[in-house]
Amino acid sequence: MYETYTLNNKAQVIFVPVEGTKSVTTLVMYPVGSRYESEKMSGVSHYVEHLMFKGTKKRPNTLKLTREIDRLGAHYNAFTGKEYTGYYITTDAGYTQTAIDILSDMLFDSLYDPKEMEREKGVIVEEIRMYKDNPLMNIDNIFEDLMYEGSPLGRDIAGTEKHVLGYKRKDVLNYRDKYYEPQNMIIAVAGAVDDKTKELVKEYFGSRKNKKSSSKSFKPYCFGSEKKEDRILVEHKETDQAQLMLGFPGFKYDDKRNVVEGVMNTILGGSMSSRLFIQIRERRGLAYMIRSGSDNFRDTGYAYIRAGLDAKNINKAISVIKKEIEKIVKNGVTKKELEDAKTHIRGSLTLSLEDSGAQASWYARQVMFVPTIKTPEQRLAEIDNVTNEDIKRVAKQIFKWNKMRISVIGNVQKEDIKF
Repeated sequence: MYETYTLNNKAQVIFVPVEGTKSVTTLVMYPVGSRYESEKMSGVSHYVEHLMFKGTKKRPNTLKLTREIDRLGAHYNAFTGKEYTGYYITTDAGYTQTAIDILSDMLFDSLYDPKEMEREKGVIVEEIRMYKDNPLMNIDNIFEDLMYEGSPLGRDIAGTEKHVLGYKRKDVLNYRDKYYEPQNMIIAVAGAVDDKTKELVKEYFGSRKNKKSSSKSFKPYCFGSEKKEDRILVEHKETDQAQLMLGFPGFKYDDKRNVVEGVMNTILGGSMSSRLFIQIRERRGLAYMIRSGSDNFRDTGYAYIRAGLDAKNINKAISVIKKEIEKIVKNGVTKKELEDAKTHIRGSLTLSLEDSGAQASWYARQVMFVPTIKTPEQRLAEIDNVTNEDIKRVAKQIFKWNKMRISVIGNVQKEDIKF
């Protein structure tokens, strides 16, 4: 069973013992991401994440820092989203102290050397180019830009090349100091944790003081124009395969309807036996990849369907997708589909949570986004209670054709797409 408490500096801690594992994951998350940025500083959350690996007072350069982690055979990385940034190290339980020492050193005592900061701008510019050159990786970006046009939630997490190259060191440090205070930390430790682990967290994270109050403010979302001609975005690119993503406004992170939506999406496009997989890929051969899902934020969310296909088949695929959605809206799903979706979700979640990193991530996000922590078993109990009537009701609330957005990357023109 998990245990939560708050350190004297107001950092939130959650311990998650996992039986049968010899690993420990220490994950530190901050409630800050790209939607918290001003337009001028677009992408800076992601930039700060990179800079945490560029040397500390104790480990003054990248090589010394990463070599000390690499010699442990550890898994480590960081990630930036639109509403959070996270840093983690997974090690053999015997190296827990070293991992916690390194992670706290990075987060509290990174150097932000001016030369390293300038050099890293080039790295991020190449990362931005990598995503833009790869339609499979970039389709999410242009879809969210369309869905949330006019709000920071629609901007690319990495910013633009111009933004990145224009950062001033003083502005970056001011941004970091605004959010990277102990009182803004969520520390999740999962795996082979014991009383010694808890003392280590207090020693390395609890001894640091807050220098100022941390901000948690962000601009509210807004949806882009609902005019039909404004609800489609096509990025023309000479590719052999087009990427299609269409979606609808959905629910915020802690909305109870997300449980129903998750079951519905499993049936619609969440597996190789789902309706869209069978109808789009197996019956008609229109696409290799087809799936449905959802993404959720603090105050909004969306449901989506994605496909990779020949540009000439886009309209056929949209037509089939609409028919399958309309069937669910009108009739819901079969008893067998409902039962199988629930066991599919249970099996997938159980397998994923055998990893200490997945356990740490689950509970850290619970602390960050919902008022009351739900264990995986509590979530599965909610899923077991989903009915066909629930699915029909939620489908009607989500799938409204006059609110659907469509984004495409490929060798196609906007006027050729019918929806």
